[in-house]
Amino acid sequence: MGTLNVANLNTTGNLNFDGAWADAPTGTAIQYVVATHTVMTVRFVTSSTSFEDSGYSITITPRNTSSKILIYANISGYSPSNNYGYMRIYNSTAGRYVNAEGGVTNDGMYESAMGGASQWAQTPLEAVDMPNSTSAQTYKIYTKTYTGQYWMGWSQTAPNTMNYNFMSATEFAG
Repeated sequence: MGTLNVANLNTTGNLNFDGAWADAPTGTAIQYVVATHTVMTVRFVTSSTSFEDSGYSITITPRNTSSKILIYANISGYSPSNNYGYMRIYNSTAGRYVNAEGGVTNDGMYESAMGGASQWAQTPLEAVDMPNSTSAQTYKIYTKTYTGQYWMGWSQTAPNTMNYNFMSATEFAG
């Protein structure tokens, strides 16, 4: 690893060495967090027709109150014929579903679904949150089924694959 030697560095403007990125330009990625292996490896099966916590979650601590948090997930799921599985991102810290407007707490704008035929599929899910806080934010995937059962996670015995599930959170300067 090399060393950068700087004789006269002017730190006015957007350069900030305290790690907070307080003056970062809008849209700058500040931090990126990936959900842990132990959280994403678990298989979840539901028969609920109301949204419930799947157990898949990620926590990020925003560095600025004006930041936006992009939550992204790609979940392997199975839905039998004539059934659908639905997913939403829930901010359990704030006690609301995530949406870009910040005020509506139960809209389906960021809802993903899969199904119709008996199939396994990778289903992407993403949402943008504006928590207006520097407190740790925990985001969970809530899920439900139309009828019957909906499986999340490829296998009960695929410990080295994270069950083909993935979840991340990225903080962007607001």
